[in-house]
Amino acid sequence: MFDLYGVGLRQAFSTPNLLKDLNLKIGRLSTGDSLDISTQDESLIIANDATLKDMEGAAVAYVAHAELLKVPVIFLKAVTDLIDGDKPTAEEFLQNLALVTSSLEEIATKVINFINGKTLSDL
Repeated sequence: MFDLYGVGLRQAFSTPNLLKDLNLKIGRLSTGDSLDISTQDESLIIANDATLKDMEGAAVAYVAHAELLKVPVIFLKAVTDLIDGDKPTAEEFLQNLALVTSSLEEIATKVINFINGKTLSDL
């Protein structure tokens, strides 16, 4: 049933003005079902040149943009735990959660203000 686990590609639309004006980074997103990284996750991340792994992005992209609603999606991600970090995943996640939440709140406000009233081609 899940023989295509972790396989698929959703093409992103270009947002050069948003990236430039807010000094944001762009990356390829991979998905998984846990905070920990399995051997399969790592292989897929490397094979697809992914920048990070999250647990909800693929589902949102599938429903909102690619297949069902045909609505553009912008993901803002803040990294809480590093694949090659020295600490156990859960510990690193909890330690970084407050910091990245604060940073994400700040940038989300800037992104909303930037995109307000613009078309996709303006982004």
